[in-house]
Amino acid sequence: MKETMNYITVLDFEIGEVCQYDIGFQVNKLGWNPDSESIEEYLTSKGHNLASIEWMCHKTNTIHHG
Repeated sequence: MKETMNYITVLDFEIGEVCQYDIGFQVNKLGWNPDSESIEEYLTSKGHNLASIEWMCHKTNTIHHG
């Protein structure tokens, strides 16, 4: 069974920040099945420059600090 991805974490090198978006509502209630293209459209709508970021989708909002 495929895991539900509820969060997108973005490393934005242009502004020097890590951003995290909760997409659980869109996925679980609205039926959004995020693929790379739709995620990149979403991140662009949030103001990110795709040439200056790395992103990943994941299940929980846990961030491990080293």
